Amino acid sequence: MGIMTGPSLQRIALNRNRPYVISKYFLMKRYSAYLLLSSLIIIFISCNTHPVLQRNNTDFKVVGYLPAGRVDTTSIPFQYLTDINYAFAVPAPDSSGNLLPVPLPDTLRGLVKAAHDHGVKVFISIGGWNIGDGGGNDTRFEVLANNEATRTRFVHSVMNVVRTFDLDGADIDWEYPDPIEPSSSNYVLLMQQLADSLHPAEKKLTAAIVSYHDLHGYGIKKEAFRIADWFNIMAYDDDYNTFHGERVPHAPYWLDVRSFDYWVTDRGMPGDKAVMGVPFYGKGKGMGASYRHLLAEGANPYYDVWDSIYYNGIKTMKEKTALALERGAGIMIWEIGGDTTGKYSLLKAIHDELESKK
Repeated sequence: MGIMTGPSLQRIALNRNRPYVISKYFLMKRYSAYLLLSSLIIIFISCNTHPVLQRNNTDFKVVGYLPAGRVDTTSIPFQYLTDINYAFAVPAPDSSGNLLPVPLPDTLRGLVKAAHDHGVKVFISIGGWNIGDGGGNDTRFEVLANNEATRTRFVHSVMNVVRTFDLDGADIDWEYPDPIEPSSSNYVLLMQQLADSLHPAEKKLTAAIVSYHDLHGYGIKKEAFRIADWFNIMAYDDDYNTFHGERVPHAPYWLDVRSFDYWVTDRGMPGDKAVMGVPFYGKGKGMGASYRHLLAEGANPYYDVWDSIYYNGIKTMKEKTALALERGAGIMIWEIGGDTTGKYSLLKAIHDELESKK
C-alpha cells in the first residue's frame, strides 16, 4: 500500500500506436489506396477503443483506506465515500494463521457505527507494505498460505474480526504473492477459502494489487478474478517501481491508463472489478507529504507539482475519475486522512466529477 512520503504539469501521454505510412506505390492506385486507408482507420480505431462499462453512477465505488491512528469520525466526509478500509490488521509473526489483535479496537467500533449511520461500508484491511518484518517482506503470508491448516486458521481469524466488529468484509493487502509456484497458486487457494466463508455470510472480499510495473502482477492468477468482489489497483509510488527513485511523477494519468490496459485488456480482469487507486499525497526530493500539508505550504490545488514534489491536483483527480468511470468500477484512495476540507478537497473533486456525468 502507499506510503506517506501525483502527475506533472506537463502530462505524460501514453500512445502505443505509431502513424501508419502509405507508400507511393499505393498512392498511385487511388482505389487501392482508399481501401487500404479505410482498413487502417478501422484497425486504428479498434486498437484505441476500450470497452465502456454501462453503469449507473450510484454503483461507482469510492473506497478510502484509513490507518487506525488517523481515524477522526467527526471529520470524515462520509457523503463522498462508499467504503472505508481500516488499515491494518496483520498476521502473527509465527505464521500460524492467527491475526494479531486489531489496532485501536474502540476506534474501529466507533468508525463502524458512524460509517453505517451514513450508509458507508467498513472493511478490515489485512497486510500492507510493512507487516513487521521490514518493508516488502511477505514471509508471514507466504508461510501461512502454503498449508491448508494455517490457511483455515487465518480464515477463522478473519471471520472472527469481521463478526466481532460488525464489518462488511475483508481486504487482503498481501504485498506481494510471487509469480512462481507455489506462491501464486497459494494466493488463489487463500482467496477461495476466504470467499467461501465471507460470501455465504453476505460479506465482501477485496484485494489490493500492483499497478502493472513488475512481475508481481503475475502473482495474481486469472483464477483469482472470479473470486474477489473487486481489486484495488495501487497506481502510485511508480517513481520507485519504474524509475528507480528519480524525481518524476509517481502517479501520473498515464499510469492509470496503463494499469487498466494491463489488468482489464491484457489480463482479462472484468472491468466491473477494477477499482483504480489514487494518492492523496505527494512525493519528491526524498520525502513525502499529504495533499493537505502541501496546500498548507503553498501548493496549487489545481496543479500536480510544487517545489519538486509531485502530487495529484483537482484537475488530474477529475480526469482519473472520468477514466475510472469509463473503464472500471471505482476509485480507491490511499489515504483519505491526507485530504483537505472545503472547496479544494480531492474527495469533493471526485464527487463533483461523478455528479457532472449523471
